[in-house]
Amino acid sequence: MGVDVLLYAETIPTAQELEAARDLFRRSAISDDYESDGRVRWHCLEFEDETEWSRPRVIANVTTRYYGKGYERGDWPSIYGAIRLLQAAFPTARVFYGGDTDDVAPEVTEEWLAETWAHYLGPNGNSYRDQRATGREREQG
Repeated sequence: MGVDVLLYAETIPTAQELEAARDLFRRSAISDDYESDGRVRWHCLEFEDETEWSRPRVIANVTTRYYGKGYERGDWPSIYGAIRLLQAAFPTARVFYGGDTDDVAPEVTEEWLAETWAHYLGPNGNSYRDQRATGREREQG
């Protein structure tokens, strides 16, 4: 089993703000319905009250693998789009992104986004798939 996306905004939205955010996601190219075709899909935006490990937050249920340096599995351009949609939906909230192996993710900053794009576009940005392809070539060769 792999590491999936953990994406959320720390905020206490009004019912109207949450519905407006859901509408924003529905109008985007991202669907509410899950399909396993390799695309990022949203089940919904859920509000979670404060818990012992986190502040109140709106969780974007993204159904894709995490993407990050050393774990280049998820669809980074789609994840980036989801991050930007969440930021647009809650412009005053802090947004966090990480893997679902933790309950708390690191905060998304412009610097971090730029570093992640640089890694994605660099020689190791697709290393997981490249390693798998090389392994298949050896098996077939």
